[in-house]
Amino acid sequence: MPADKPLTGKTILVTREVSQAGALSRSLDERGATTVVCPLIGFSPPSDWAAVDRCLERLCEYDGLLFTSVNAVEFTFRRMEEQGIPLENARGITTYTVGPATAEALASWGVSVERLPDQYQAEGLASLLEQETVQGKRFLFPRARKAREWLPRFLEERGARVDLAVVYETRRADENAGLLREILGKEKLDYLAFTSSSTVSAFTALAGSGPTKEAWQKITAACIGEITAATARTEGFLQILTARSSTIPGLVKAIEDHVEGKG
Repeated sequence: MPADKPLTGKTILVTREVSQAGALSRSLDERGATTVVCPLIGFSPPSDWAAVDRCLERLCEYDGLLFTSVNAVEFTFRRMEEQGIPLENARGITTYTVGPATAEALASWGVSVERLPDQYQAEGLASLLEQETVQGKRFLFPRARKAREWLPRFLEERGARVDLAVVYETRRADENAGLLREILGKEKLDYLAFTSSSTVSAFTALAGSGPTKEAWQKITAACIGEITAATARTEGFLQILTARSSTIPGLVKAIEDHVEGKG
């Protein structure tokens, strides 16, 4: 590996869901890192779609659609296809998203987003919505079963109605517990890359306690944003690195800057 690459000699654990781990791993590999992939979470559809289907069948009644994850986009639009609900029904509604990756996912389904928030998390999206009149408006918010309640509460306090639609569930990848502990026992890891609070919580649940915990607590937790970093602090990590931009490129840049002594 050429020595002039910024992450040469660094070993980084990637904890993303298996279908999403590749993009982060490739970006790190291109910069000279050695990546070790151990997916710690997985995604699945809800056990019952009935409530979601009722919302999707009445899309014309909504003033806005809210998306805060790529997963929510994919599960929502795949369900519309399965149920024969015209995608055009969604394209005619003002759609809001938390950041560029989610906007790209929407674009792949032919749905455009007029503006992105300055801050790529729920608080940034709220700041964008605050510039508009939301009182009396009705929003559909497809999301995971377990998610922050901050954004819907923010809108409801300002007179909006928010219908929550559980379009997917996040589960801990317990089947990879043995692999994770094997990696922690064999590899000298420089960074643990976390792209969500759920990956942090899954890691601490599966990694083990006692002397094992004392070891992983000292590895730098590289977090995609402040919400994830806050979870890492709560879970006991001693060294936490937070990306300024809550994106995969932002996370990679944060690790680069940290290696080079800039962050």
